[in-house]
Amino acid sequence: MSVAWFIIVSLLWTSALAGGASLLTNGRINARFAQTVWRGAALLAVLPLLIVPLLSLMPAELPSALPDLPYVEPAAGAVSTASASLQSAVSGPEWNWTAPALLGVLIAGWLGRAVFFLLGQARLQRLKSRSRPIDATIDNLSLTLQGFERVPALRQIEGGSPFVAGILDRAIYVPQGLETPGDLRQIVIHECVHVRRGDLVTRPIERLVADIFWFSPFAWMMRRELDFWREAVCDEIASNLSGDRIGYARTLAYAARLSAPTRALPVAAFILPRKSALPKRLSRLLEGGPTRSRPGVAIAASVFALSLAPFALAEAGKEAPLRIENAGVKDVEFSHAVINSPKARISSRFGKRPDPFSNTIKWHKGTDIAAPKGTPVYTPSCGTVVFSGYKVNYGETIEIAFSDGSHMRFAQLADRDVEVGEEVAVGTQIGTVGMSGRATGPHLHLEHWTITKDKDGISKLKPSDPSKSEGLVLMAGG
Repeated sequence: MSVAWFIIVSLLWTSALAGGASLLTNGRINARFAQTVWRGAALLAVLPLLIVPLLSLMPAELPSALPDLPYVEPAAGAVSTASASLQSAVSGPEWNWTAPALLGVLIAGWLGRAVFFLLGQARLQRLKSRSRPIDATIDNLSLTLQGFERVPALRQIEGGSPFVAGILDRAIYVPQGLETPGDLRQIVIHECVHVRRGDLVTRPIERLVADIFWFSPFAWMMRRELDFWREAVCDEIASNLSGDRIGYARTLAYAARLSAPTRALPVAAFILPRKSALPKRLSRLLEGGPTRSRPGVAIAASVFALSLAPFALAEAGKEAPLRIENAGVKDVEFSHAVINSPKARISSRFGKRPDPFSNTIKWHKGTDIAAPKGTPVYTPSCGTVVFSGYKVNYGETIEIAFSDGSHMRFAQLADRDVEVGEEVAVGTQIGTVGMSGRATGPHLHLEHWTITKDKDGISKLKPSDPSKSEGLVLMAGG
């Protein structure tokens, strides 16, 4: 996967997921349902990262590709266009620095996120070390209903928002000014709900989406929404357990005044840093009334999002196969050289080879003919142009169908001189040599897809070695 592909697909993917989750959680919605939707969006956001390692497990020698997926055509078009535009813009040798530069920026961003996390942890530990015990008695009935045998230790901090921290030795930290029994009770119930629901473990995992995709504003939107709905769910449960919704809302508002301005800590805090979150939480508490969930819509959205996974897999390194058209009408005769130049040479043959970018052994589906940029490329036989455009990694590409049903793909072109639907005669110049895709220098990438039958007798197009195609002359001396 190229760095440019990773950035573009991540931006489009996270924007689609964030937009869909926003639609599903708009209005007076059930908090638990909303949290589930945003959790699903964050989980699906990392799907492209999970697909690429799976690709590496697939045998490299299998030249067959994924089937056409017309149901994802709109999404495929959007991602392909964006990816193709970027790759086309930086395909020249003068732009070779862009890939390492983008990779450097990505790594710097990840390192920055790690530094911010460590600084947050250091601030949290400093705050905890300066805290003092609070000697107070809390009504344990509501907590007993949650399965707590005792109230976690209470400790006072100088300022900030109430929070709970600690895995083995948990404690609830409360800022000065919230010492009344009523306020302490509401805070303790809220923080114990966090503990009971496992938020001390799930919160750091959920927030990773913005650390991984730090360059995507939509990933940060997911993080903010996850933080809000986590607290909204706890508000609903805690206010019901306390039996005093108005008192709970009063404590929430009072804690917000004391803790302003709130500084973010790597914990589930009672008050969120964003000012817009408090009015929304208070509104949900005070308005009451029925809330609705949309399980049918959520399931449909999830199925749609998952249906895009095959496309992400295809974009990560697989190409859709060529269609079999007019198979077996008559034999094809090759009577013209593909390249006619004394400077042409074979630079990479069909079959297994070390990938020039990753240095891993991969299957090369064609033959590369190195030649000066602008060298004419000819069709070796008459046929019909079935594709003329840009393909990811292939660059400017032309595909021609011959009378026997086989197809020939001419890729890495600098120019394309024919369009889809044209009938081309033998020896027609269809383009010129270039390096418009994933390439280390000017060359023609030539693939010959021939009809073969599998063990079930089904005819399929699979790439074969162009140098072994009967009568095909790859290059002549000029």
